[in-house]
Amino acid sequence: MKSVINILLILFLMGSITCQSGKESRLETKEKTPLLVQTPDPKKSNLTKELRLTYHAVWVAKENFDLLKSSSIFGTGNSYEIRLEPTGKIQWLRLSSTDRENQSQFPYYYKNEVQNPDVSYFVWGSKKCSVLVFTHPDSQLYARWEGIHNGFLLVFETIVPNSTSSKELANALHQMVLQSLDLY
Repeated sequence: MKSVINILLILFLMGSITCQSGKESRLETKEKTPLLVQTPDPKKSNLTKELRLTYHAVWVAKENFDLLKSSSIFGTGNSYEIRLEPTGKIQWLRLSSTDRENQSQFPYYYKNEVQNPDVSYFVWGSKKCSVLVFTHPDSQLYARWEGIHNGFLLVFETIVPNSTSSKELANALHQMVLQSLDLY
């Protein structure tokens, strides 16, 4: 019995010595190999970014954008401010949603009770949507796209320089929404 214990003790000690020498050699090889750190080129990075407005509506941009701000509206909707590529007509966009109960008190980015906007109506699937264009201070145009999907008000707002007509801006905003908004 004593000889069995001695043999087990010897095997245990040999095993622990072997394990320690293996660890040391692994550490040595790790120290010798240089670490390769790759930095991704931001111009080549085409990440798909999605912003969920409601359970049934997701903004899937066809171009890269920077998320500037994200918040909740009344606990039932979402609001995002994004900056788009500087090459397009629309470079800043606010995307928002809220449920039916809060539509009357929706916090628009720009609200002008005095000015009559230029209103355009578009076909949006089987529904209609509207784009309101206001003259904003500092020689700018403010456009607001509005549509209702599954009881939620969806609003897309932008401010651009006053270099295009209000009809062109309304059409550009509507086309951007058609291309980037996925509905379920």
